[in-house]
Amino acid sequence: MFGAGRLIVAIAFFVCGVSYARVRGPCSNCHTMHNYQNGELVSPSGPRSYLLKDSCAGCHTNPNGGETIVTIGVTRIPIVNNGVEPLQSLAGGNFYWVKVGGDRKGHNCLSIPGISSDQTLTQAPGKPSSASGPSCANCHDQISGCESCHDPKHHADDSGPVVGESGGWYRYLNSSEHGSSTTGVKGIEDDDWEYTVSATDHNEYNGCYNPYGNEDNSMSNYCAGCHQQFHGLSYTDTDGNVIYDGQSPWFRHPTHLPLPNDPSKEYYYYNNPGGTGPGSYNPLVPVARDPTALSSMTGPSATVTPGSDQVMCLSCHRAHASPYDHLLRWDYKGWPQNGQSNGCLVCHTAKN
Repeated sequence: MFGAGRLIVAIAFFVCGVSYARVRGPCSNCHTMHNYQNGELVSPSGPRSYLLKDSCAGCHTNPNGGETIVTIGVTRIPIVNNGVEPLQSLAGGNFYWVKVGGDRKGHNCLSIPGISSDQTLTQAPGKPSSASGPSCANCHDQISGCESCHDPKHHADDSGPVVGESGGWYRYLNSSEHGSSTTGVKGIEDDDWEYTVSATDHNEYNGCYNPYGNEDNSMSNYCAGCHQQFHGLSYTDTDGNVIYDGQSPWFRHPTHLPLPNDPSKEYYYYNNPGGTGPGSYNPLVPVARDPTALSSMTGPSATVTPGSDQVMCLSCHRAHASPYDHLLRWDYKGWPQNGQSNGCLVCHTAKN
């Protein structure tokens, strides 16, 4: 599965139990003082930052197989980049689809072997105007590496149900460039990264108090760091023309707005068309929780609450990549001819 140089470092990064971020074991499992051990170079490409033996991609790549959790002894390693078609994608998807399907399938993370710059886009779609400086280019014009989005904190204790700053942030989502208490993401991490999912077995995502604020450590506000023009109540184009002023009808899909608590609205019947109330949580179309509600949760819930639970970016998209255009979670173009599920109908129940 892994090259010899990758195997040693990966073992120490993940431990058995609920907490997968906190490192246990000898420091030498992950670090090398001089990039030389047992008479051989540890990393042929040279010493790495923090004296690490391997890169993010080196640990989380399975070059020869489709397994997305590799087990070595009692250690489980989540894989986000496979060399062959993944047998089961994890929550964020898999960069394999960018390599074989092209730019429209996912984010072009340039530190992933086999991925190159987007051939069409020269910057993040919806890039915020505040990200125009030269120091912003490595994240907002291209994703130069995993740390464009993640700030790994493998020594943090993420054993609490809701992972926040003290646990290294949910999935380390706080870019190394902007790492602060206002830009990190909170959430509840599924113990197998959604390799198996059900109404009661899934991630839980933090929503927000203010749908278009940036103070809530929420999932969609984090996405807005690069795709800000896809959020907000108004949008003015680069020529100063007001394209959308916040009035109905919607010009783009609303994010971080709660499902209407109104039985006359189709969205009230989430995952339960023709029913008398909302259905159970559907991992194919996840919702974000109100921050107050999330803070009191001790694990994933099957209950969906209109008026509180919110639509978010990840309700429709995978974070890394998917088999479908625009990183979508389902093949809406091919439905119903190909027998695929159409996740749009989970919320738009009257169209089912």
